[in-house]
Amino acid sequence: MLKMPAKIESDRIVLVRPYPASVELSKEMFEKIDLSRKTLRDWLPWVDGVKTPEDRLPWLTNQTQTWDKGEGFAYLIRNKKTKALLGCVDLMDYSEKHKSAEIGYWLSDDAVGHGYMSEAVSALENTAFKKGVNRIMIGCDVENVRSINVPKRCGYRLEGVLRSNIWDKRWQSFRDTQIWSKLRSEWQAEQKK
Repeated sequence: MLKMPAKIESDRIVLVRPYPASVELSKEMFEKIDLSRKTLRDWLPWVDGVKTPEDRLPWLTNQTQTWDKGEGFAYLIRNKKTKALLGCVDLMDYSEKHKSAEIGYWLSDDAVGHGYMSEAVSALENTAFKKGVNRIMIGCDVENVRSINVPKRCGYRLEGVLRSNIWDKRWQSFRDTQIWSKLRSEWQAEQKK
């Protein structure tokens, strides 16, 4: 079973486990989601379901269970100096058999354009590879340019495009997904440079 730390620090940010699930934390997350609703809803179907501060509480509770099973690890991204919430990054769908996982993420509009997400993904992947993960994947909608720039900046390789793999109710169409990945061996080579 994969064991991840509750806190990961980098130069400007800290990734922290969203624990314990609380109404206060749910409200804080809601405020950031609501601030960025127009931007996030184009790419994240769950955003429309977050209509009140309490709507994030079930997700927080589920993250505790997923974390305890060693199957997924959601982190809040916070500014190291101000402690302000910037967004969220997840190491999810971990397979013990294949030593593989996927990274997903979102950032609030007021945090975009500062390199925080690339820093968060790098910090999370560094920890995961050190813990023995062999392959990390990032999937991005082919039209989500900001999301696509993150794996590019972090040295992931484009494996290909899953054509019409997701039905998007909001867009009333099937969507294509770019698949990016990095292997532990590639990460190790980067560390030697």
